[in-house]
Amino acid sequence: MARTVSIDVSFAVPVDVSVAVRALIEGGMRHPARDGMTYLIDKVGLFEWKRSSPFLLAEVLSEMADPRWRDRVVGMTLHFPDGDGDVGGDLLFHPGRTSASFVACVNTKRLPDSVFCDTGWYLRRLVPLFEPLRLTEIGTLDSP
Repeated sequence: MARTVSIDVSFAVPVDVSVAVRALIEGGMRHPARDGMTYLIDKVGLFEWKRSSPFLLAEVLSEMADPRWRDRVVGMTLHFPDGDGDVGGDLLFHPGRTSASFVACVNTKRLPDSVFCDTGWYLRRLVPLFEPLRLTEIGTLDSP
């Protein structure tokens, strides 16, 4: 049975999506190499994910940060460096840009002998990258 695992964060001020994604990439997160870059600009409410070359990162981030999408969800699939294989998920920035969610959906890290996610593993990696962006709140969800 698949579970839904998300880490929801809030910021004191709206974040610039391009600055936030660049901070995560500079902090070690990456795009899945075999698939290129997967991103979302929810222009019409259908969550239509697109693929692009990682070489177009600057252009994609510029488009995601465009003020006309401020009231739409934008996101990107990112992976953590991990010796156990690809571990990652979808990072979604919500309208207004004062909140975001990381949905752990690629080889989710589990607690030993448990169906539950090791959210501490994700938090140890995400919090130091989000704190400089004026992180104010963290919530987690792990449900069937």
